[in-house]
Amino acid sequence: MSSQPLEEDLWLAPMNQGLTLALDIAGAAPRRKLRRLPVATAVDGRAAADLRLLGAVPAAHPVLNFVNPAPGARRAAAAWRVGRLRTALPLLARDLMADVDRQLHHFTALRQMLSGELLTAVAWGRTVLASLHAQESPAGALLDTDAGSTAAGEALAVLAEGRESGRSDHEPVRRHPVLLTLLPPSLGKRPDLPEHVGWNGVPRGVGFLSVREGLRLRIRWVQEMQTSMVREIGSRIDAHYAPDERGRIAQLRWRELMAVADGGARPTGLAERSPRPESAPLPAAFRIAADGSPQAVRIGRGGGGRGADGGGQGAGGGHGTGTAWDGEGPRPPHPVLVVRTLDPALAPLLPGLTGLVAETGSVLSHLAVPAREYHLPTAVGVSRAVERLTPGTVLTVDGGTGAVETVEAPYAGQAAPEPVADPAPGAASGAESAAGPVPEAVAVTGPRSEPLAVSEPPTEQPAEPVAVAARTAPPPDSTGPTGPDGDARGKGEGAAA
Repeated sequence: MSSQPLEEDLWLAPMNQGLTLALDIAGAAPRRKLRRLPVATAVDGRAAADLRLLGAVPAAHPVLNFVNPAPGARRAAAAWRVGRLRTALPLLARDLMADVDRQLHHFTALRQMLSGELLTAVAWGRTVLASLHAQESPAGALLDTDAGSTAAGEALAVLAEGRESGRSDHEPVRRHPVLLTLLPPSLGKRPDLPEHVGWNGVPRGVGFLSVREGLRLRIRWVQEMQTSMVREIGSRIDAHYAPDERGRIAQLRWRELMAVADGGARPTGLAERSPRPESAPLPAAFRIAADGSPQAVRIGRGGGGRGADGGGQGAGGGHGTGTAWDGEGPRPPHPVLVVRTLDPALAPLLPGLTGLVAETGSVLSHLAVPAREYHLPTAVGVSRAVERLTPGTVLTVDGGTGAVETVEAPYAGQAAPEPVADPAPGAASGAESAAGPVPEAVAVTGPRSEPLAVSEPPTEQPAEPVAVAARTAPPPDSTGPTGPDGDARGKGEGAAA
């Protein structure tokens, strides 16, 4: 799903700030790289995360990396901070969540707020989102005993109970904002909640969520607050603009919106700006060429590593066997959905599936979270899955290891088709159709550089790379890897590791 310019500045830039801070404190990457390379950026309107910085792909020169003493010294210097953070993080996170809840509760009705107050609230949201991301990532890496339910599971339980009582979907969202977990953030029209919801237990309230899930839920709440306030600001600005310039606030950059609020000139060419069209999915791994286009590559030595043929990363759900299905046409018996990207729009297809396989994504992808709540075996980062696992292929999916294997023997009354032959080494997987959200780990790279990595936002958060520390992040407007205006895309192009 392609993001709009203002969505990138509101949500992707703070994510980049938070992850940069987390990696810096963990000593996972040298600061000179963190200053030059964005951890999260946008490529053709889709969110991307640098897999090298996140440590999700092996080094280009493993021998040189082994003899280099800098990484070990850097991690040793950060070890004492990480050790203390493991104890302090739960209290820090709960304090931050309490502050966010208190501030969200104190906001008055939109119609009663001055336009300047609306902008101040949106700016506060950008700052606190960076802090939430900086704590959410280490919470997954450090708090291995963090027990509690998931926000998606709680939301599905609330939705099922609300529908059983005859309430419309709009009423539960107002009464139970945990349902926003099931919807990606967007300045456009809010998508519908999943149509089919099975039994997911009884709802217990957000107080039973784990620390990490609580942080992720607050991220979504802040994003929704920003969405409602930006829409209100847009309606007020439209009253002073020509008819052909109205309804285009999502096409502005944050700096342009602030300039308009300060009485500056209206952005040039506003009437000609239009929403970004839906772009083709990015390759599972790619570099950024000199002309800015993504060029598919393989990650790992010899095409191995995560995403190599045969499997990817397990995202939970156990083990399942069924028939490959691309989401088009009638469902086969025991369908296993095989897709390039974990598009949130696929959520209505989850009930009744036997498995889910995606070429891109991570365990934190928006669609992977509800898939786990459906106990759906899910594997992400499976190289060339769409090419190899054509509709009708009988396969098994292991949500624990990420292994995806074709079944030779007949299954469910169907003959297993012959596996598709692998292309020549180095062939681009899906690059021919790649023209182009958050953060669902796909690999990308800068020119003349080793692969970076990508995800499919915002929203969603990249997989936890390392143990990192939590502290209040600097405002996204401050000078850093994303630049003073928070535009995460411009600084990412041409960056070389």
